[in-house]
Amino acid sequence: MRKLLAVGVTMLLVAAAVPALATTPTKAERPSAASFDVQGRVTEVTQGWFQLSVERVFRGRLAKGAKLRVNETASTRFLRAGKPASRSDLKAGVVVRVAGTRQVSGKQVNYTASTVTLLK
Repeated sequence: MRKLLAVGVTMLLVAAAVPALATTPTKAERPSAASFDVQGRVTEVTQGWFQLSVERVFRGRLAKGAKLRVNETASTRFLRAGKPASRSDLKAGVVVRVAGTRQVSGKQVNYTASTVTLLK
């Protein structure tokens, strides 16, 4: 009985140690996501992304006047006055408010829109 108990305790200790031995990426290697919420004027529109000049920052570490390339996905929602709008309404010169996620991997930063609200 003591041998069985000793084997059981040993197995528990080994099982608890295995996750601690697994390697985890360092902070520099690990991609990090953060949210952003900005208002700006669209300067360029192409397939899958658009660029805007930031006029106001509601959330995130962006500066007024920054040029921001924003990626779109199939789940990006376009709105105008709280109602659904079309992606084709997005044109250069239009003022928009964009909320989404910022993904950092090394020195590369990617902005992906979850909601684009057309304002003017």
